[in-house]
Amino acid sequence: MSSNKNFFESPQAAAHYKHKLIKSYIPAWVGKVGSTAQDKRVVVYDAYSGPGRYEDDEPGSPELLVDTAVAMAQLRSVRTVFSEKEKSYCERLTSLLKDKEVDASTYEVRVGPVEAHVDAVIGEVGDLPLFVFLDPYGLTVSFDRVVSVLKCRDKPGYSRLLQPKTELLMNFSYEAVRRISGVVRSAKSYTAKEGQIAALNDALGGDWWQQLALDEPEGWVQQVLEGYADRVGKAAGYGYITADVADSLTAQPVYELILFTRHPDGFWEMARSMSMARMAWRQWLTDRREEETGGQVEFRGLDFQDNEDAWIEHIAGNAESLLQRERSFVVEEELGTLLGKTLGLARETHIRKALKAAKDRGTVKEVPKGKLQRASVSRP
Repeated sequence: MSSNKNFFESPQAAAHYKHKLIKSYIPAWVGKVGSTAQDKRVVVYDAYSGPGRYEDDEPGSPELLVDTAVAMAQLRSVRTVFSEKEKSYCERLTSLLKDKEVDASTYEVRVGPVEAHVDAVIGEVGDLPLFVFLDPYGLTVSFDRVVSVLKCRDKPGYSRLLQPKTELLMNFSYEAVRRISGVVRSAKSYTAKEGQIAALNDALGGDWWQQLALDEPEGWVQQVLEGYADRVGKAAGYGYITADVADSLTAQPVYELILFTRHPDGFWEMARSMSMARMAWRQWLTDRREEETGGQVEFRGLDFQDNEDAWIEHIAGNAESLLQRERSFVVEEELGTLLGKTLGLARETHIRKALKAAKDRGTVKEVPKGKLQRASVSRP
């Protein structure tokens, strides 16, 4: 059984990415969905909160979330609910929020596993916009529970965009999948084996993943992720966008962050937040490396993930391909195709530069002015 007792000593690179993503995305979400919500109220539920702050005083997700709520208090009313199975962590989080003098009416800390609280939290939210953050140390709640969180507030007869607004950001643990998948391949028989396999079946929505784990084709863990996200999305009627997160530039991803959303704004803002988070993550790793080497400057590599010129050319090529098939396209409607393999790397500034490059080649008529999200791009 894995333990998280040392997890909160100091955030590693993957945590820096995650926290930058939260700091970027949550204010955008609150501002957008809160604009049309009753009394400008929204609810954020951090289901695996931990103590709120690391031992080295770096903020964790709970502190980042309440700081967002406080910063936006004049514009939006954000209620934050935290749950955590470790009582000592709940006590530390409560103490932290009191020390910060956060208005006690704007948050609640609940002791116990997420399974004991999630239904009650959803029931209390009513029709208000709800953002759920599932960030466990290992496997998260069952597949069926994730689907239920996303669709249980749906109302018959309403279009998907008019349903109560729910979004869910989750940590999909590659390490947990790799570890438990190894159990499937093991010829050894032991008491806990069936329980571990059953736990992953429950989390992934069946045993469909087991053949991938047995065969181990190239990229099989990513295929498990895609299979899981596809199944959740289809069962709940949601789209999704993902970003893999590692603790170094060369390491395998530790986990994937998956946002399930129904709204084009969710995809647009998350793509932007992923780009900003990766930039901060890359800079954090560079700074740390330079500290370890006594100030020796680490030059950025020219591989695709660090080559913004290559991103721009890739996006320009994708735009040109789209315009070979259609006379025009709306950016947000073709965002995944337009970004292609720059998803998680590039953002609006790169799209604009790419469209300019295509215009200079005579393949795009004009570069739209203003915000690009809903802009139409056409061929000459």
